[in-house]
Amino acid sequence: LGAPEAVLSFAERDAGGPAIPSRFLLRIRAMLGEDGVAWERDAVDLAQALDAAPQAAAYPRPRPMPSPQQRRVDIAVTALDRLRSDPYQFYASAILGLRSLDPRDADPTPAWRGTAVHAILEEWHQAGAPPGELVPLAERKLAEMSAHPFMRSLWRPRLTAALAWIEDEQESLLAEGRRVAAFECWGDTQVNGIRIFGRADRIDLLPDGTLAVVDYKTGTPPSGRMVQEGFALQLGLVGLIAQAGGFKDKDGRVTVEGEPTRFEYWSLARNRERGFGYREEPILEGRRKSGIPREDFLPETRRFLDEAIARWILGNEPFVARLNPDLPSYADYDQLMRLEEWQGRGGGESA
Repeated sequence: LGAPEAVLSFAERDAGGPAIPSRFLLRIRAMLGEDGVAWERDAVDLAQALDAAPQAAAYPRPRPMPSPQQRRVDIAVTALDRLRSDPYQFYASAILGLRSLDPRDADPTPAWRGTAVHAILEEWHQAGAPPGELVPLAERKLAEMSAHPFMRSLWRPRLTAALAWIEDEQESLLAEGRRVAAFECWGDTQVNGIRIFGRADRIDLLPDGTLAVVDYKTGTPPSGRMVQEGFALQLGLVGLIAQAGGFKDKDGRVTVEGEPTRFEYWSLARNRERGFGYREEPILEGRRKSGIPREDFLPETRRFLDEAIARWILGNEPFVARLNPDLPSYADYDQLMRLEEWQGRGGGESA
């Protein structure tokens, strides 16, 4: 206050109503009198002008148009669903090569739990799937993990119950003549000049010489309608790779041969008997109201794949953000696509 000129300010209103100047401010005014106080208006006008700025136009929905050379990328078996439902996310992941980073000290995500389950099952299969050893193996692996002890203790009972179900199910299938032909194996094939690649959780050889493709899920698997509409195609794509002899060892020898005829989700989620673990197929048969007929499963998958390649990889379709907004989607690239700036706010159709 010893400066040649000083500005003292106070809010005229607070959240509940008119604000009262502080005792200090009232005392200063009383001491200086009316002649010693000048009311500042320019600063007030400038502050109010901040709220009077014209509203900015809505940010348009992103529609990237990469060049033909940039579009020719490999398609992972887990990425075709994303390409068909939210092309922008495929663009950001497969073409720009962007990956989200987990926050420091974050709680275990569903992806983390899935990775842990796959590691446990892979080690169990590598050991020959010895009876009675899966749950003890899981106990040891959980003890080694860096997750918070509280999270481990919450997840452990559900996981061990589901793994016990897998072991029992495995014993029943072995008695029926079904055996594991491959697990956690990588493969690829060429479709219309584009490489399709991915990892099979497990492929079983059935007694009649055909194959069963198995996808482990820690949660609820995709619905039959999702598969029918072409938004959950991982089982079918793994089946196409197996059908083409695309699963090979390091010496190039085909490790899995046969025609895939079964397409199963093995879920570790709660079952109808209030326990954990069940398997189901997104096949349209019996009393099911959605899914794909068994004989059409691979042809329909190929049709969806051909269409996606023609539109986005070899064609000139824009990679529109949230093309199908009603479908479940990852949020990894919501900030990059500035989702909250255009979704539901009349955003334009080009960017």
